Amino acid sequence: MSPARIDRTITRIAFQIFEDTRGSDQLLILGIHERGYLLAVMLADKLSEIYHTKIKVCPVRVKEHGAASLPEDQDVSDAARGSKVVIVDDVMYSGRTMFEAIRKITTDGRPEEIRLAALIDRGHRRYPVELRYMGLYSPTKLKEHVHCRFTDEGKPDGVWLMASLSDTT
Repeated sequence: MSPARIDRTITRIAFQIFEDTRGSDQLLILGIHERGYLLAVMLADKLSEIYHTKIKVCPVRVKEHGAASLPEDQDVSDAARGSKVVIVDDVMYSGRTMFEAIRKITTDGRPEEIRLAALIDRGHRRYPVELRYMGLYSPTKLKEHVHCRFTDEGKPDGVWLMASLSDTT
């Protein structure tokens, strides 16, 4: 995907979210750190233009196994309480990251609803999560990798499908 196509895709997703949440003053966009958050900022900016009001966006960090909780965890749960939440990531694969993000924001908070968005859906779900908003469905082989690259300024540079080096043996 080119930067222009990514921008068009984010715009389309923003209008889909607007249609589903029209009239909601409790919309919260959460971006999974780090590339998901960059896309969430783009999405919140587009939604702010459509709604004619600032849409709140926050990063959500999904801890790795054994990692300590982060201090902003409580802030995300508090922000999600009573909100219509859209969790954004760059690529959806097994669903583990989205599942962990949902678990994190519902541990202490109680959002009104949660919906999921991703720029690319690779398929291969292992967790019971479903995307509501998807940019591109690109079923991949298990050893392939989808990479979203961003510039130093946080703007999308493109999306590439890359084969694993181990596939050559």
